[in-house]
Amino acid sequence: MPVYCLFCETQKCTTIARVIERCWGIPCISPRIIQRKWVKGIAQEVYHSMLPGYVFLYPEKPMDKLIHIPGVIRTLGNGELQNEDLAFANMIKGHNGVIGTIHLVEEEERYKVEDPLWKMMEGKVIKVDRGRKRCCIEYSFDNICRTVWLGYDMVHRIRTE
Repeated sequence: MPVYCLFCETQKCTTIARVIERCWGIPCISPRIIQRKWVKGIAQEVYHSMLPGYVFLYPEKPMDKLIHIPGVIRTLGNGELQNEDLAFANMIKGHNGVIGTIHLVEEEERYKVEDPLWKMMEGKVIKVDRGRKRCCIEYSFDNICRTVWLGYDMVHRIRTE
């Protein structure tokens, strides 16, 4: 199944996704993350845009022409997404557009992402805040190395002796 990505004016991103879904019947996702926010010692989940300005299109068949709507700045790549960008778009779709708490495995003071969808795109843990139960994941999209802070749950620890 082909996947396309539009880079849009940030404030018009959600509207563009809705217009495409209504007018052309193409499922769209503007990815969001759930971050843990601590207020007076209590964890609350808050939604934020993961990639402000990006809208992913998941048509059933390849598109001859890409959609031009006011507010769309450019299309990523030469049409269909490929390689790491395609893996990222599929990971987003696999999570229904919302990335929440991820599962980690601790092995000898190193952390690894347990989620198979993140492994496909080589998401790597670069920092962990144990107090706030958050981790910083590094990944690549649109030929740019990016990071995102996500809540985590420890699946298990592996100790080698």
